[in-house]
Amino acid sequence: MPTWFNSSMQILENSWVLFLFPAIFVFYLRKDWLALRFVLITAVFFLYGAVIYSSLRELDDPYIWRYVVWAFNDIAWMALIAHWAIKDKVYLWQSVIGQLVLISAPILQLFRLVDRHLWDLSYSTMLYKTLLPLINIGTVVVCYLPLLYLFMRKNRSLKS
Repeated sequence: MPTWFNSSMQILENSWVLFLFPAIFVFYLRKDWLALRFVLITAVFFLYGAVIYSSLRELDDPYIWRYVVWAFNDIAWMALIAHWAIKDKVYLWQSVIGQLVLISAPILQLFRLVDRHLWDLSYSTMLYKTLLPLINIGTVVVCYLPLLYLFMRKNRSLKS
């Protein structure tokens, strides 16, 4: 197998993008462009994080800049989603929920930076290893919320 294929597969295996493919497919078929944009931009940011992960770890010897990059990545996602919500390019309610889920991620990244390098402590280790995956799972769940809303709406119409 070519090396580019192996590296591509490794990136996809270490990324949350695979969990977003069904949502992308369903929203495209339903022509729900607002939900599709939200999922696509989230997938792009997850893919970007997976692509730069190994090179960022290699370049970041004192383990300082990785936390700044991850915090900036989260803040950039939140800013873009907020901007698109204002411009009616994504659902406003989905944008708000997504930002509420993700707001603790940059705070956690910066706390980890201060905890490990300024205070030389390890208070954030378990918190970081526990909350960050939960935040990523929550972000993926927010991507699927328009489908949940659709099912709930159909269920209500069937009961009426």
